Amino acid sequence: MDSVDLKLLKILADDARIPLRKLGREVGLSPTGVRRRIKQLEKNGQIKKYSAVVDPKKCGYGVTAFISVDADSRELGELTKSLSRRREVCEIHRMTGGHELMIKVRVKDIDTLNKFVEDHVMCFDSVKNVKTNLAMETIKETLVNL
Repeated sequence: MDSVDLKLLKILADDARIPLRKLGREVGLSPTGVRRRIKQLEKNGQIKKYSAVVDPKKCGYGVTAFISVDADSRELGELTKSLSRRREVCEIHRMTGGHELMIKVRVKDIDTLNKFVEDHVMCFDSVKNVKTNLAMETIKETLVNL
């Protein structure tokens, strides 16, 4: 990956719908050259997919929470598989430093969050402890900074 690829990734991460001609002007390539570079970035896995950025609040998800879970590490597979299927779950991370999992969820309200934790986290025998932190405001949120 060279500086042109990095610049392409930066621009596409900001606006994946930018026309190839405009993108080419930004990076100094023809539209054909841009298309070839993008196809290579997709093939190499640097571009995994294209998606729309949805405003969670405008879609009814007013609460963002981070749930730390202490669980038997030998039984995390079943828990993570179950959580991965839940639409409330945005991210699941295996962690160091005392908590096996960190889960980012978006839900309608606090009651929905409580029900989610009770019905989909605490219900597993392998779960020893759960700590929930609410995000008061999201100031910056990106998948990767290029």
